[in-house]
Amino acid sequence: MLTYRMAVEPEKQNLKVDSQDVIRNYNSKLSPKTKSVSQFAFAKHFQSHMVLQQAPQRANLYGFAAPRGQVVDMKVTVIPIMKIYYYKTTVRQGPVTGLGVWNFLLDPFPGNTTVAIRVVSEEGSLSLNDVIFGDVWICSGQSNMQFTVIQIDDAEEELADAINYPNIRLMTVNLNESPTPLYDFIKIEQDWTAPNRSSIGGPPDTYFSAMCWLFGKAIHKARGYPIGLVDTDYTGTPAEAWSSPEALAACGNEKKKNSVSNRSINELPNEGFENPNDNSAMWNAMIHPLLNMTIYGVIWYQGESDASGSRMNKYNCTFPAMIKDWRLKFNAASNGQTKADFPFGFVQLAPYRPDQSINVGYCDIRWHQTADTGYVPNDVLPNVFMSVAMDLADFTSPYGAGHPRKKRDVATRLVLGGLAVAYGQQLEFQGPLPASGFIVPLGLNISYGDRWSLDVRSWDGFDILCGIRWLPTQIIDYNDVSVILYLGVCSDGEKFNGLRYAWRESPCAYKKCAIYDSASGLPAPTFTFTPRHHGNETYFTFGGPTYI
Repeated sequence: MLTYRMAVEPEKQNLKVDSQDVIRNYNSKLSPKTKSVSQFAFAKHFQSHMVLQQAPQRANLYGFAAPRGQVVDMKVTVIPIMKIYYYKTTVRQGPVTGLGVWNFLLDPFPGNTTVAIRVVSEEGSLSLNDVIFGDVWICSGQSNMQFTVIQIDDAEEELADAINYPNIRLMTVNLNESPTPLYDFIKIEQDWTAPNRSSIGGPPDTYFSAMCWLFGKAIHKARGYPIGLVDTDYTGTPAEAWSSPEALAACGNEKKKNSVSNRSINELPNEGFENPNDNSAMWNAMIHPLLNMTIYGVIWYQGESDASGSRMNKYNCTFPAMIKDWRLKFNAASNGQTKADFPFGFVQLAPYRPDQSINVGYCDIRWHQTADTGYVPNDVLPNVFMSVAMDLADFTSPYGAGHPRKKRDVATRLVLGGLAVAYGQQLEFQGPLPASGFIVPLGLNISYGDRWSLDVRSWDGFDILCGIRWLPTQIIDYNDVSVILYLGVCSDGEKFNGLRYAWRESPCAYKKCAIYDSASGLPAPTFTFTPRHHGNETYFTFGGPTYI
């Protein structure tokens, strides 16, 4: 479908923008079951006060109508210079019977541009006001992403400060699930709005996401242009629920329903649909409606619901496949405007229970979140960044130990990765990664190369595989670039077959894991590896980068 536009210089007449309210009551659930659409409307997430993606990308603007092939005209007025852009398109048959769609591909508008938009067809007219251009980020995942600002430590400070950022704009998607892909949201929980005490200080687990807000605020301050934040998350959901059937199939995941739910059917927000844990249920209802929108990137906080059983063992495929599939589908649906490798940031799982004997589950997911490399970006996960949170314990959190209130720490680390990977700023964004290791008379020497200067805060945290037994060991010596581990935990005749670090559900107390970078304060991430044996020599080289 082609759109035509013409830009004209400021006019002296006929500049009044139609004041008719945007139609908000478009309640049809636009799924393949839709029979007909008679109301002319924007897709629900296009509203006044929103952020559209800035140049060099081009924003998609679209909506629905009766599929009669009628002409749709659009006028975009740049405020305050009153330069006007005209566009024209036609309604075409949508992806399901009876659903007409119209779509405009806007010019690439620079950041900090404000516009008013008017769309007219034979069915009526629609208006959007106070629309600004910047970067649009989607924030998704489960309960730790849904965890709201009012629940974090020192929430009052954030609530009081929010009003100082009028060019950050927020929107929260209503909690819903669907057995089939939707083309419009069932409901928007929180319409696009500027931040203030009320708009970021909603009820717990409702709006606004603390991680989303803290990340967006920091990016806005660092980059100096508007940031749009779309909060679409659902507590207790596995990655499979956020994955399309194609992504699931890539990892051999069955299309059947997931049988485990953390809530009863009577507690679901939309009783007509499926369990939110069902495969693709969240993808269908809370991601699919966004695909045509041009976005800059995504941040993600999830994994707790996959930390056991077969889902845990497949997460090293499921998670990368989901990212790859989201990128593919957002790029295709947005007419190529959402980048095919858009930046994707995630949070590694935080601690849960203060039990040092638990060495399965969360630690496996942390490793699998990196596609079993220990670091990002990597060849499987390009243009991906992460926040290491395994040392941010909050065992007394009133929301449960798995829901730490210390989201500022988590967000600060994620922002460093975002600025480095998503925006190309030259800064340190990850903690120490081992470069090589070899046995010396004193024990196992692990070198971290010359990129980091080590800050050793604990003697514990490493395990050695003695034969087929994993046994904890200790640091017995260290300097700025290396540590030496005690090998005497292995019995005579037991071969040194592996090493791992921070391989616990909850590896340490708050910011008291073993290895940090002394300059940045960033913690070393979880890793595990198998050494090489050559004759009487045992050594390893770590595959991770010593620089980006």
